[in-house]
Amino acid sequence: MTEVHAEIDRNRGPRGAAIQPELATAGEHPVIRLPFNVLINGRSYIGNGLSVVGAEATGLIDPQLNGRVQVATLVFNFPGYALSLPVDAAIAASDTQTGMLNLRFLEPTGPHLPQLRYILNAYVGGELVGVDGLIRASDKIPGPARAEHVAGKAVARGIGNGIRWGLFAGLGLLLVGFVGAKLYERLFVLPVTGLSTVSLDGTGLRAISPGQLDFVNPAAVMGDVAFAIRTTSGEVLAVSMPCDCVVAPGSAETGATVLAGDVVMTIAPKDAQVVIASHVDANGLRALSSGALAEVHLPDGRVTSAALDRADMPAIMRSIADEEFIAVNLVPAAPIPQSEVGSPVEMVIKSDPIAAIARFFAVRSLGQEAAK
Repeated sequence: MTEVHAEIDRNRGPRGAAIQPELATAGEHPVIRLPFNVLINGRSYIGNGLSVVGAEATGLIDPQLNGRVQVATLVFNFPGYALSLPVDAAIAASDTQTGMLNLRFLEPTGPHLPQLRYILNAYVGGELVGVDGLIRASDKIPGPARAEHVAGKAVARGIGNGIRWGLFAGLGLLLVGFVGAKLYERLFVLPVTGLSTVSLDGTGLRAISPGQLDFVNPAAVMGDVAFAIRTTSGEVLAVSMPCDCVVAPGSAETGATVLAGDVVMTIAPKDAQVVIASHVDANGLRALSSGALAEVHLPDGRVTSAALDRADMPAIMRSIADEEFIAVNLVPAAPIPQSEVGSPVEMVIKSDPIAAIARFFAVRSLGQEAAK
């Protein structure tokens, strides 16, 4: 039996099940240091090392995850888009003080392997490089020897000055086009690095006190106890379901530790609209507020656009601050079924250059009025 098959058969269990934390990847496969993130239960961790059988990450650790099996989504951020690879992984907190996590993939040869192996091999081979937390393609510029060789062949074949200048002009146009494309990507395409999910346009039921969730009932009807919190003093505080609503997937589980104000579950009317919930920075919010559209890639491969509800703009504009991520709900252009609520999506914000310049001064005036 090979090492990979032995790795698959060992400690296999259902997601969320407790296991023995034998998660070290060193010595099995080379660990590559490249920029990536890991999403576990909606929380993002910064990747430190990655191999085909495991990963290392750092972040704010949920103590309930230690020694359990969960879905870990590996996120590779490229300019303008991100690649997400969901993997079943056994999790162990190797150092709760520094926030170090060790992940061991339960199925290293699963559907994610071809994409993961391609990224690792391309990064080791120098075809991909890490710049400012993103993965970019390496620019390979022809050297002087190549230029001299081409010029020599041109002279040998009797190419006249007119053809040579035409060649130079063509190369100049290509360079201008390349620079223009990069400039457009830099100024009018904004990647969304925060987690974006299909959600319901509803209200979050929040924890009223810090403590541990003693009871969670997503199937509660109006008047029933939706969840109960056991405080540090031993007192149990119950929160009732305020309406006959549906509960969006992703509710906190029994035993989780919460702080006052944390969203335990999201509720909405049964006919609530399906929206795209995301967190964007000030630049992304300004672009959306000025009419830019978000390009949303759904899990089934469909691509749709989504826009900010203009009715929410005055309230949102008051919360704009540099280096701050703000929660927004985007309305999709095409209806999305409620069965996809809770699914993560990839999103990038694209602006129309001419329209963006024309709307710049109008948005600036709107922001000044909202601040009053």
